[in-house]
Amino acid sequence: MARPYFRQVPNFEYVNRNADNLDISNYIEVKNLFKKGKLRPDIFGNLNFFTKYKIIGDERPDNVAYKLYNDSTLDWVVLLSNNILNVQTEWPLPQTSFDQILLEKYGSYETLYSGVHHYETVEVKNSRGITVLPGGLKTPNTWRTNGNFIQVTKTSINQIFAGSAGVASTTVTVSMDNGIQGLRVGDQVSINNVSLPTYNGKFVVTSILASINDIAISFNYELPEIPSVANPTINGTEEVLFTIEGNLGVGNAYYYEYYDDGLDYYVTLPSTEVVTAVTNYQYESEIEDNKRNIFTLKPQYLNVVFNDLDDIMPYKKGSIQYVNATLKKGDNIRLFE
Repeated sequence: MARPYFRQVPNFEYVNRNADNLDISNYIEVKNLFKKGKLRPDIFGNLNFFTKYKIIGDERPDNVAYKLYNDSTLDWVVLLSNNILNVQTEWPLPQTSFDQILLEKYGSYETLYSGVHHYETVEVKNSRGITVLPGGLKTPNTWRTNGNFIQVTKTSINQIFAGSAGVASTTVTVSMDNGIQGLRVGDQVSINNVSLPTYNGKFVVTSILASINDIAISFNYELPEIPSVANPTINGTEEVLFTIEGNLGVGNAYYYEYYDDGLDYYVTLPSTEVVTAVTNYQYESEIEDNKRNIFTLKPQYLNVVFNDLDDIMPYKKGSIQYVNATLKKGDNIRLFE
């Protein structure tokens, strides 16, 4: 037996307020939308009464109701099971409507498909296997100014050694390919990707050995202890990072920096390894796809809901507005104007 929702909603009479109606005794009968059906808390809060369901394609609530209950008029059961009040915004849109709305929202296909809505982090673990940066964290477009992200100028190392004449010491000499403009004694640099981990980390520049037009091409820093190898192997990936302020310039990049207590030095990772861009379309599609995951009431509990609705919807005697179980009459507000 079909049970359309609005046939079960009682009516309400209120005075006709049309401008051309002068008869104050003329009432209009409408559905009382303030009478809202709902699932009782002991059912709504218990997953044992429900089954997970994935909305397919352009399925509507009535399509889902017919598939599950063989009755398309029970679409309201599907909606109540998920506390959906506005089908236009809380139910997945048809694909054609979805594309049209997004195009209107973002203005152009380029902005829609290529524009970055936000960034999400990629999981980073330290040498002990402990997560230092969880993956999937939403980061705004201003991530470059947040937390451990730093803006740096970088240059590759063409030579690095500690000591002289093959005898190791704590004083490290670094020669760079392109050099760093404005590098001064006392500045802090990050050394990365040297084959011997002892050389990697954050260090203070102790002296500038060579400079051309204020571009330092060689400098010294100190290690806390004498390294086991005076001349570590150079394979071309070694680099010096120098934190800068201001706008991103040529040769500069963003990095994520954290202290690895297992290695006992700072690790600096390129931002491309720790954040990924999420386009406007990807963002909107994820929201829309999440709407497809709903819960549906198991068919054997439908009669419980029907009985509850039969108890909730009828008016009870006792009110001066009461006419019968399906009708109330409102006050004549024109008498008070």
